[in-house]
Amino acid sequence: MIDLKKIKGKVEKQRHLILSKLGRLKREDPFVTEDRSLIVEPGTDAAVLSGHETTVVLEERLKGGLKEIESALKKIKKGTYGRCERCKKPIDALRLEVKPQAVYCLKCESEIESSK
Repeated sequence: MIDLKKIKGKVEKQRHLILSKLGRLKREDPFVTEDRSLIVEPGTDAAVLSGHETTVVLEERLKGGLKEIESALKKIKKGTYGRCERCKKPIDALRLEVKPQAVYCLKCESEIESSK
């Protein structure tokens, strides 16, 4: 049986963690923190650009995770949480404990992965 209260708390913690990581990334982005007009040392622009690209990649991953978490919270609110989006059967409670934002049961997930 799914303990929705426990899972909702876990998902909200993950949401908070991702939001704080996104905030930190924005503050640490070299394009935001550097005054680009002061860069005079050769090669520094490339280092700053590389740092910015890394930040953008990490930010996109975090935003993807945040989207999954927001979706799980909406499903909890609507009462549709814990059902596989493919076969509509209940997702195993242990799977949801490990990955609360799971949208597929293990069977469907493995079928989707093997068809890629």
